[in-house]
Amino acid sequence: MSMHPFDRSGLACIDDLTNPACRELFDLMEREQGMFLAHEAEFRSPEYGWPRDPLHTWSRCWEYPYVYQALRSGYGRLAEGRQPLLVDVGSGVTFFPFAVAKLGYRVVCTDVDPVCCRDLRKAARVVSCSPGSVDFKPCSLEHLPFEDQECDGICCISVIEHVPDPPATVREMFRILKKNGLLSLTIDLDLRGDHEIGPRSYLELHRALRSCFELAAPEYGIHPATMLTSTTGPYPVGIRPGLKKTIFQVKQLVKPLMGRRPMPAAPFLLAVEGSLWRKP
Repeated sequence: MSMHPFDRSGLACIDDLTNPACRELFDLMEREQGMFLAHEAEFRSPEYGWPRDPLHTWSRCWEYPYVYQALRSGYGRLAEGRQPLLVDVGSGVTFFPFAVAKLGYRVVCTDVDPVCCRDLRKAARVVSCSPGSVDFKPCSLEHLPFEDQECDGICCISVIEHVPDPPATVREMFRILKKNGLLSLTIDLDLRGDHEIGPRSYLELHRALRSCFELAAPEYGIHPATMLTSTTGPYPVGIRPGLKKTIFQVKQLVKPLMGRRPMPAAPFLLAVEGSLWRKP
């Protein structure tokens, strides 16, 4: 049996998006998101500040199928004879945990945003996820709300690069995972030097990962010209138009006064990496 293109660790390749095996997964994700959004009026708060259609953003079109493949394949056979507990770290309120729950997982989402807690619990009452289940536990930036070795698996999709101390979050993930538990991780990588995960922080993050986990899927390199980036994919990061640009600029002027780093005026230049890790 041939290996699925997503059964690896490494940089996202733009050719993955047209590969028939990967395209089948993306089409499935589109159907799942469509069913989720059909109920949006029943759970979505106006205060929710994240994309309503995350699948059609520059990196999520690759990340959701990548992580889903890990969880439906041999990498995700986490518990025999019982329903495995999967934690979605920094989940937001999206279709993805509901799609994963249909594989038989008991999914518990965590996020620091209290709006996510309210909206996701409402969504869990109206969105189908059988034979699994979806619930929510609020978390802090320092602590994941689970006991030591409680969880069979963790997925973390473009979140860890935005936390203040990524190595500390890695250690929290290690703490809550059972032996042989799976961590499915994707991260945005800064290619220009004005975003969170640049060369130094990337090395620090990977040192923390390798000190806690072993790679569960082989690591393959790709040619730089084939990288999926925030400018080369089907949903590139665009220039902010008109009023949105003005509002954005004002927010960036205020951030240093609050002790926060401003974002660049030009769109980010990012790549995305996926990796699968096992707790030894």
